[in-house]
Amino acid sequence: MGADCNCAEAAEVEFVVITGRRTKWNRIAASQTATAVAYAACVLIWGTTWFAIKLSLVGMPPLFGAGVRFIIAGLVLYAFAFALRVNVRREAPPWRLVAVLALTMFGLNYALTYVAETHLASGLVAVLFGTMPFFIFGFAHVLIGERADRRTIAGALLALGGVAVISLVGNVQGDLGYIVAALVAAASSAFANVYLKRFAHEHPLATLPPAMLLAGIGLAALGLGFEHVDWQRASAPVPLAALAYLAVCGSAVAFYCNHWLLQRITSGAMGLSALMIPVMAVAVGALFGGEVFGVRDIVGALLVIGGVWLSLGRRAPSKQPRVASAAASQAVA
Repeated sequence: MGADCNCAEAAEVEFVVITGRRTKWNRIAASQTATAVAYAACVLIWGTTWFAIKLSLVGMPPLFGAGVRFIIAGLVLYAFAFALRVNVRREAPPWRLVAVLALTMFGLNYALTYVAETHLASGLVAVLFGTMPFFIFGFAHVLIGERADRRTIAGALLALGGVAVISLVGNVQGDLGYIVAALVAAASSAFANVYLKRFAHEHPLATLPPAMLLAGIGLAALGLGFEHVDWQRASAPVPLAALAYLAVCGSAVAFYCNHWLLQRITSGAMGLSALMIPVMAVAVGALFGGEVFGVRDIVGALLVIGGVWLSLGRRAPSKQPRVASAAASQAVA
C-alpha cells in the first residue's frame, strides 16, 4: 500500500470535520504509518472474518447470528461517534439511504453470506464474494453511466469461468444453491456501494450505525421467528468470541477504517485489497479450519482472483476513485 500512496497526500490529506449540518474539508496530517496500519487492519480483519463466521455458526443460526452482530456493531459505532463528539442528529443522513444500506449492504448481503457458509468452506465463499467488483461495474454502468473497458470485460469473463468451474465441476456440485447465495450477496453489496456514491458527503458515523441497527434488528427478529436458537450452544465461548470479533473488529472498526482510507489512498491500492482478502481467507480456512479444496476448486479460485487482478490491478491512480475501484475493498464479510 505504501508504494501506491502518494507521499504528498499521505502528509496532508482531506479529512471531514463536522461543523453543523454540513461538512467541510480541512487539511490535517496523516502519517504514512497511520495509513499503512489502517489499510493492513482492513485486509487482516476482513481476511479473517470469513472463518470467524464459520466459528459463530457452530452455536448460532445464520440469520440470528448476523442480526446480533450488527446490533452490537451499530451500538459500538454510536459509542465511537459519542467519543469523537459527532452530532449524529445534525449529521443524520436521509432515511432512504439508511433503508437501502440496511436492506442491501447489511441485510440481504450478510444473510446470504451466512447461509452460504453453512454448507460451503469459508475460503470458497470469500472467493465467490470476490466477484463483487464486477457487479459494481455493472451497476455503475446502469445507474451512473460508468463504462467498463476491455480489461474489465476480459477479467469478468475470466472470473465467470472460475465460478463455473467451482459450481459445475468442482467438489461442491450439490451446493449450487449456496454458491448462488454467495453471488447474490456480492451483487447486493455491489448495489449498495454504487448507491452510496450518491451520498459520499454523509458522515460515516452518522450513516453506518442506524443502518446496522435496522438490519440487525430485522435479521435477529427473522432468526428468532424462523430458526431454532440453542441458547446453550450460542453462549459457548467459541461462538461468543467469534461474534464479538465480527461485531467489533469485522464491522465497527473495519468499516470505519475503510471509510477513513477512501480519501487517503489511490484507487489502485484500494483495488489491491480485493485480491488479498480472498487469498487470506482461503489460507486462514485451510490452516485453522482444516478446510480442504480439490484441484478444480483451486483452479476455479485462481481464475476468479486472476479475473479481479486483470480488471483492477493496473488502473491509473486517481484522487477521486471511481466507484468500482473505491468500493473494491469492501469485498468483505
